[in-house]
Amino acid sequence: MVDTVSVSHRPSVREQVRSWHYAVPGRRDLRIDMLRGIALVMMVVAHTEVMSVFNIFTWERFGLTTGAEGFVILSGFMLGFLNRQRLAKDLLLTLSWNLWRRAFKIYQVNIVIILIILLLSHLPWVNTFEVTHFVDRYSGNAWSLFPTTPQIKETWFNIILFLEIGPHQTQILGLYICLLLASPLFLWFLYAGRVAWLIALSLACYVSYQLWPVRVTAAEFEFAFPVMAWQFIYVLGMCCGWYKEELLSLARTIPGNIVVGMLVAFALGMLFVAQNHTNPFMPPALLMHVIPAADFNWFYHTLAAKNGLGPFRVINDFSLIVSVYLLLTVCWRPIERLCGWFLIPLGQHSLYTFIIHVFVVLAVSQVVHFDLWQQSWIRNTLVHAFALGVLWWMAKKEIGGRFIPN
Repeated sequence: MVDTVSVSHRPSVREQVRSWHYAVPGRRDLRIDMLRGIALVMMVVAHTEVMSVFNIFTWERFGLTTGAEGFVILSGFMLGFLNRQRLAKDLLLTLSWNLWRRAFKIYQVNIVIILIILLLSHLPWVNTFEVTHFVDRYSGNAWSLFPTTPQIKETWFNIILFLEIGPHQTQILGLYICLLLASPLFLWFLYAGRVAWLIALSLACYVSYQLWPVRVTAAEFEFAFPVMAWQFIYVLGMCCGWYKEELLSLARTIPGNIVVGMLVAFALGMLFVAQNHTNPFMPPALLMHVIPAADFNWFYHTLAAKNGLGPFRVINDFSLIVSVYLLLTVCWRPIERLCGWFLIPLGQHSLYTFIIHVFVVLAVSQVVHFDLWQQSWIRNTLVHAFALGVLWWMAKKEIGGRFIPN
């Protein structure tokens, strides 16, 4: 009889699967934190330029998307989601002032990073090459991101003030400053119920850049993150965050299921395309060769451009985020047990971790020569694991948290 009772109370397969679903109490969405943690891992691995096992899983392997796009989209998402709640209690002017103060604080941090790198570059025992230069690892050509000729004091003041120099590992902070300064205007459109106007204007700026690429500032970050293009995914992310609850409710309807299914299908299609990448540093055995190299390169540089954010890359960014978010919703418990302990703290301290990582990259470059051609898999994997481990430990302990924004 005991065996019969135990069997009758044994959970069915459906019940076991349902027990995996995301059901974490509290207002904070840990799935977003994990997504931000994934984006940070992708960026840290990309900026620590050695070839390891980590690159196999993070270097445009799950689609034609990078951690930088995820960072920008999720930043806009959280800003839209949180400020909709805050606008129920505070005035838009108050929130605008807080956003501008935050932008100024990040601007100050950016200036401090530049000054620290400049000071370190004058120390003979510190090699700052990897943070003062951008290197094309394929050709070996290097471009200095800091002036190499003597400058008068006024010129130094201006190029630092306008962020015309700085390590390429933190250039996205300049973009983030510009987006924060414009965020009160975006919030006004959302608060006024004019989301269609906001998306239309943002799309117009994006399309104009695709047709006539123009840098709107003299800042160095615009070479990699042109404002006219990257503001589009930030605005879309902010709109999704503002209407998060409505979108989640819509996703549970039949039309919503169809849309989500189409996004997942697109993400899977781009996953296939990404396996045909022509990345010269990736071992050929790890790539598919179904799509001819010439066709892939045309598609990549024309419709899925990285710096200019081609239209297929934008769709891939959002479809992949939706797909991973859905996977985390359905299989939260096993995924959280496997890697949540690592990714969630990074995601919850995303800006802090990003600011710190440039100095971790600098420290690693003192003992390891950055070279993507050299495939010392064990050593390089340990290097990436060490860099990520240090950042995780610092985030957990909040080292310098009083002075570094998060």
